[in-house]
Amino acid sequence: MKCVGRGWFVLCTLAVAVAACAPSPASPSANRSAPAAAPQTESGRTKVLNLGLRTILDGFAIAASATLAGGGLGYIEVHSQALFTSDRDTGRPIPRLLSEQPSLENDGLRLTPDGKMISTYKLRPDVKWADGQPLTSHDLLFTFNLTRDKQMPIVDPTASEVMESAIAPDDRTLQITWKQPYYLADALGLQLFWPLPAHLLEADYTTMVEQQKDAQGFMAKPFWTSEYVHVGPFRLVEFNAGVEATFEAVPDYFLGKPKVDRIVVKQITDNNTLLASIIAGAVDLSTDNALLIEQALQLKQRWDAEQGGTVKFARGVTWFVSFQFDPSVPGFQPLVLDRNIRQALYFAVDREANSEANQGGVQGQAADSLLSPDNPLFPFVKDGFKNRYPFDLNRAMALLESGGWRRGPDWVMVHPTSGRLAIEARTTAGNDRDVAVIADMWRKAGVDVEENVIPGARVRDREYRQIFPAAELTARGNEEVIITRLECSLAPTKENSFSGNNRGHWCNQDFDRLALQFRATMREPERGPIVSKLQDIMLDELPIQPLYYRVSAVLARRGVVAFDDFAGGGDSGRAYGTYSRNAHEWDIAG
Repeated sequence: MKCVGRGWFVLCTLAVAVAACAPSPASPSANRSAPAAAPQTESGRTKVLNLGLRTILDGFAIAASATLAGGGLGYIEVHSQALFTSDRDTGRPIPRLLSEQPSLENDGLRLTPDGKMISTYKLRPDVKWADGQPLTSHDLLFTFNLTRDKQMPIVDPTASEVMESAIAPDDRTLQITWKQPYYLADALGLQLFWPLPAHLLEADYTTMVEQQKDAQGFMAKPFWTSEYVHVGPFRLVEFNAGVEATFEAVPDYFLGKPKVDRIVVKQITDNNTLLASIIAGAVDLSTDNALLIEQALQLKQRWDAEQGGTVKFARGVTWFVSFQFDPSVPGFQPLVLDRNIRQALYFAVDREANSEANQGGVQGQAADSLLSPDNPLFPFVKDGFKNRYPFDLNRAMALLESGGWRRGPDWVMVHPTSGRLAIEARTTAGNDRDVAVIADMWRKAGVDVEENVIPGARVRDREYRQIFPAAELTARGNEEVIITRLECSLAPTKENSFSGNNRGHWCNQDFDRLALQFRATMREPERGPIVSKLQDIMLDELPIQPLYYRVSAVLARRGVVAFDDFAGGGDSGRAYGTYSRNAHEWDIAG
């Protein structure tokens, strides 16, 4: 069997791990007589690709929900482009809308004597918005001002919070002064800095947001949904939330005319329906997180046998338990504020078994550290959670008993004053098994667990998502991006349209100070001791409990030319460079 890999991470035995025990896909796969036909051109002229997502698209740019579920962010570079993306093979940041890469060596990034930093971004001269208007530094200056506006629902404001001021010396140059050095100033992907067209938005922004303080009305403009315009290789021509979004090729795209004429993004929220659509030929390709891992493994096994297409795997986002620290949320369960209880819950989790149970038997993906083994700084945090909190059910029980908890007649722990040890564990639709496996492990420690699966219609409801009463099983982009789930300033509030990532509302000033220091350290090796200290605080307080690195998959059926640049791409949780970054090169063979 051929080994599928991505340079820094290889899953050579994925298909082997479950080939003997994995069932064949549900009913549509019963007829294995012939593979689905390769995608065809319409009337021999128009090339159309159907891209499947397991989510509902509610908008574009900053209006889109940041949930990683179902590939909702994995396709964004089909229609939008950032200042930076990732290199084809190394995954390192490279300029996309810019003519050159700023660095300390070429003075594009310049540290000042007062502890600040100045970054200079020079635009390519050939970039146009999909409506034909040229992209200029005025657009970037407008984006800078909007991004720093606290009224705007910016999902990841970690960059904008340390931006101080900006100027546009000419039509092709933006210069940003930072309050401190910022380590991703040369890697501003869409989630950190999403360029927006001033000619379409600035007048309304000035009137509605700055003057009338009506950010909600501004975000209700059709621009964010049916009239979205950007500088990507494909432009939106039809938007039907929850069903389809159709994008057509931009003929004068600055990197060259796309090779296919149309991409139809199909939104299929049910796991089995999505898999059935792929097998039936109604979906041609998908980016990360759309298929569940065991479904991707089944599809790979089938396609390998039939030469039906290609499935590639990589380590993706980090799954974890997040606890609620805001006592004002409805139904708040204060038991989770007890650190001993949080520790006992973590001791009760067999992370390796949990990972295998949720990932089709794939081994070695338990999250034992803040960073994954692929990260250059991994040696500074290696096995931190594994060493501090190994799976030990007896230790979990002893910790609870030391706090006065005793087994009741139904095996649930009971406290003289606190009553039953009851906790709600919540997750999103499609991840039912994640919460079921954790709940079963906690029940063995004497916890009465109520499993709550958020329906697909509410997955992108920011206000609702941040009022879980006790525990949430969720994911965040792997590596240091997970830090944004814990910073005080990133808690969702009415003022920021509930867009903050810190849904558990945990707040630790020392952690925030170290997070800022981490981002202010420009040399990679010097960030190692800082990330170690960040992990130490997490180990002490356990505001979140890492579980496993979810293996993500991209797929393309036979005849589809896509993801040849897989080694340099990243899952949708990364700050820059998704697997869709070179969608203009996707093609249909023949």
